Amino acid sequence: MEPLDDVDSRRLFFKRIFGTDHSCPAELKDVSTRILEKCGGVPLAIITFASLLANKKHNKDEWERLQDSIGVGSSLEYDGNLKAMKDILLHSYLDLPHHLKTCLLYLCIYPEDSTINIKVLKWKWIAEGFIATQWGSLDQVAENCFNELVNRNMIQPVYGNYDSSVKYCRVHDMVLDLIISLSDEENFATVLNGRICNSFPNKIRRLSMQSSGKEHKGAVGAIIETMIHIRSLTVFELHKSIVPHLVDFHALRVLDLAGCYWLENKHVKHIGSSRQLRYLRIGRSMITELPCEIGKLQHLETLDLRYCSLPRLPCHVAQLRKLVRLFVSYITQLPASGFRSLQALKELRFKKTDDPARFAEEVNELGKCNLRYLRTGEEIATRLFCNPCCTYPCLQVLKMKSVIGTVPRGMASQKNLVKLCIVVCEFDNEGLQVLMGMPSLAHLELETTRGTDNGKLIIGSDGFKLLKVFHFSYSLFRPDVEVRPTGVLQLTFAPDLGVEHLPSLAQLEVEIICFKAAPGRVKDLECSIEKATNLLPKCRIRVSRANEDYMFKDDKEWEDVVAKRISAMKGDQKNERVTTKN
Repeated sequence: MEPLDDVDSRRLFFKRIFGTDHSCPAELKDVSTRILEKCGGVPLAIITFASLLANKKHNKDEWERLQDSIGVGSSLEYDGNLKAMKDILLHSYLDLPHHLKTCLLYLCIYPEDSTINIKVLKWKWIAEGFIATQWGSLDQVAENCFNELVNRNMIQPVYGNYDSSVKYCRVHDMVLDLIISLSDEENFATVLNGRICNSFPNKIRRLSMQSSGKEHKGAVGAIIETMIHIRSLTVFELHKSIVPHLVDFHALRVLDLAGCYWLENKHVKHIGSSRQLRYLRIGRSMITELPCEIGKLQHLETLDLRYCSLPRLPCHVAQLRKLVRLFVSYITQLPASGFRSLQALKELRFKKTDDPARFAEEVNELGKCNLRYLRTGEEIATRLFCNPCCTYPCLQVLKMKSVIGTVPRGMASQKNLVKLCIVVCEFDNEGLQVLMGMPSLAHLELETTRGTDNGKLIIGSDGFKLLKVFHFSYSLFRPDVEVRPTGVLQLTFAPDLGVEHLPSLAQLEVEIICFKAAPGRVKDLECSIEKATNLLPKCRIRVSRANEDYMFKDDKEWEDVVAKRISAMKGDQKNERVTTKN
């Protein structure tokens, strides 16, 4: 990439500091020119230095002090080792408060170019003890730390294609090189990333195993010798021959085995000996059961088994009184017995249980305590939200990914629900009224799989007042569409739908499922959406097609199929009348 010219360099630099590229005070223009000369047109250098200055007072002496500390001359243009760039990054690091330095150094455990899950990163920060409770809620403080590192350009957020939320982040290669170097100096973490390791520290505090190869030859011995000191073990890739048995890791707080595919039951047999464990994640592996010893992990806060093909969890999980997050795959069965004892539980993801009725009662008790996030299937959701009197005051996110018959009427009483993801078979006006009656709803992902006989559904002015994101998946094909083509849900996003009553809406997504649909009807729907969106000029709108390859080639083909189905239905009805008469 060619360096930026002077004009673009100034624009990038001033916009990051002042919000616009024309607001630099006169007394700072000369020093700005000298700083930009040292940045050499490299965007990372410009934005990093600007982020550093943005957190300072706009004082000429301070700016000159920082400018003098970064090399001599425009070294970025000619110096192959990019010394000035490294100086800028180092000064940005040294300017961080101590707790932010620790949080940033922790990112050295991830391989180069990794896409890092932000939630997982924050949970690990909390488990490691980097976040102090006196600053407020641990989750909120961790969020603030992440945002501050992004603001200082030390972490790069990864935005989704169509979603405004940030779920992942990356670390620039040069930042990663810096923090690995600093980590080595401070013996913060030991990273096995392909480099030949002739020796290991006497005390390995955090170990990141990122590749399988000869460099791991002495790894097992070094781990065994220093296992009593290891606080964090993260495995991204590991050969079967060097999988350590997890026993006597007495200081271990974070254990992430997401990349350890060869893990077997014997490797976690003594997991209960790691009594300080706060975070445990197991990925795709050969594990078929967890030992009863897991109940000894009295400090465990996160148990993440989402990608683990585990048939069931032992009932001893109910002994984990400090458990905050429990995630299992859809094939893992949870025990219903004793679940209400997990009073600290805030986030729960599961689908199957050995006793749905009892488990619903147990979760009902949890919902009245701290439960904030729930992702489950149709059976549990129907039981939990069948009664309008059942309220969960802390519940903020609810995801029902399997198809549920109708919108449960009891959901109308969930006054604090902020995000809802739901797939319904029958979506009618009553279901719409339930959703509109949820006063805090800001993010709605709604998918319908079958229609209604009641015609259009109208959004009135009395609902969805806080809705900002609306993802709607709409199928033009229904099982009975060929028989009664007029009995289809007419959710057409025409102006009379009422989108003008959604003043807070910032993002609207509509997915048209074209399976066995008429091309003309798809086009009509897209046109009506386009007309409706004129009422929302500030809203980000995306319309997409799914299963387009399965759409009828033209409207006549669709009409012929409908006519044949109707004719067949009439013939069946005639035969039925004749049979009845006889």
